[in-house]
Amino acid sequence: MRAHLLLLWIAGFVQVAIASANLFLPAKLNYRENLSRVSPIIRQIFVVHSAYIVGVVLMFAAVTFGFAGDLASGRGLGRFLAGAIAVFWLVRVPVQLLYYDAALRRENRSGGHGLHGGRVSPGCHLRRSLLRARTVSVGRGNDRS
Repeated sequence: MRAHLLLLWIAGFVQVAIASANLFLPAKLNYRENLSRVSPIIRQIFVVHSAYIVGVVLMFAAVTFGFAGDLASGRGLGRFLAGAIAVFWLVRVPVQLLYYDAALRRENRSGGHGLHGGRVSPGCHLRRSLLRARTVSVGRGNDRS
């Protein structure tokens, strides 16, 4: 379980890095110019959704740091949360690979690992998701008391 705790802490730091990378996205993706062309309600929805996603990622990091032992235990709510966070990131990988503009990915490639010019690679999402899935599977045979 000690190795799982270390890996969860690493995942927590990666989630903080992802949230922090979002500070640079508005300039990198030219939000001001691009959002000036849409209606105010679309712009407002976009900004609110962006802020909420950063908030959710920071909440994941807080849960990971504050309750790593529960997440690694493989029991009850810890197991559910580890699984839910894993699903969140596992869904994120195909979205980034299949939906986002491939030209933008090519412009921001830096070697296939971790941050890509203020963004995080699909491989980083996949590794974090697999860690979460492994955490969920720990303790399957344990008593759920």
